[in-house]
Amino acid sequence: MMLKIFLILLVLQGLVVNASSSSSSSEEEEDDDDNGSSEKESKGHHSKGHGVPWGYKDQTAWTFNFTHCSGKSQSPIDIDTRKAIHDPKLPPITLEGYDLTDDSALTLWNNGHTLELILPSTMRIVTGFDHEFRAAQLHFHWGTPEVPGSEHTIDNVHFPAEIHVVHYNSKYANMSEAASKSDGLVVLGGFIQIGLHENENYEKILAVITDVSSEEANTEIPGFNVRHLLPNNLERFYRYNGSLTTPPCYQTVNWTIFNDTITVSRKQLKALENTLKAGQTEHLNKNFRAPQLLYGRQVLASFQNPPSIIGSGNGRIGGSNTSSGLSEGLSRGDVLAIAFGALFALTLLCFTFYICQQHKKYSSITKDSRQNVIYKPAMKAEA
Repeated sequence: MMLKIFLILLVLQGLVVNASSSSSSSEEEEDDDDNGSSEKESKGHHSKGHGVPWGYKDQTAWTFNFTHCSGKSQSPIDIDTRKAIHDPKLPPITLEGYDLTDDSALTLWNNGHTLELILPSTMRIVTGFDHEFRAAQLHFHWGTPEVPGSEHTIDNVHFPAEIHVVHYNSKYANMSEAASKSDGLVVLGGFIQIGLHENENYEKILAVITDVSSEEANTEIPGFNVRHLLPNNLERFYRYNGSLTTPPCYQTVNWTIFNDTITVSRKQLKALENTLKAGQTEHLNKNFRAPQLLYGRQVLASFQNPPSIIGSGNGRIGGSNTSSGLSEGLSRGDVLAIAFGALFALTLLCFTFYICQQHKKYSSITKDSRQNVIYKPAMKAEA
């Protein structure tokens, strides 16, 4: 009986291996198709930074065309929570003017590399930094169902998406002037993960996303409380000095990454992943830069003994929300690999059990056979 079970498990294991191989081949073909599509699009589409074309497909090329992109204070980074330094002197962040009336129209547009909402300069950060900072715009970074698209990572973990609210120092006339100044910019960053319910605040933007599906398309939406796009708790955050995450990569950004996350529904994230286009036909997704080296920079934390990232819905990464957030990043190959490993372990366990049973059975038979032997002394031959 055990031998039959063992043979069945071996057959199942073979099927899983074949499925895994097929899945890998399929994914490679999809990647090849995407690359082919990208190459076709490359002649007709490239986002531009200071007049020079750039894209997310070949980020190594940024350093050749934009000298700042090879600097040693680049963003994004991986935030190692074990090495983050608690700084009790970090002042709390206070926002003013974020609650906009619905009669103040906001421009939403697809600029070819992100979805951007233009913000009025009346939105301000009034405490938390040495100067007052005025809002300029907010935008998003995202991936695909298989590839989570946050730019920053926590302990090498990506989140499905990330929001950036960009502010410029009020001592400068505008964002353009401030962008290249050492004290020019402050960006508030928040991680977006998948929750069980629709986020009504994000829906104010995502409800009209189809209106800006084409590159350079724009539309207007009524004003709303932009504060609600950020986590409920702004007191727990990480702080470090970095750069713009897109060319020209100016190293002029004081980054604040919130510990609490924002949740949206799977449907809402899917709209972000699948609706926008860059160029004529290329889908706009995976618009995130890879984490950059720290080169000795310190990451400060406003709280002691950094806890796990927690969501606005009081969930915890690593708890019940993990399956709705991070597990979305598992590809079919990952799932099949896990299944193969589990099946292999089960097969090995059954085989070991079978060997033990056979050994026990053999020992019993040997013992019984010895007990049935009748000893007869040899007869001494007479001379």
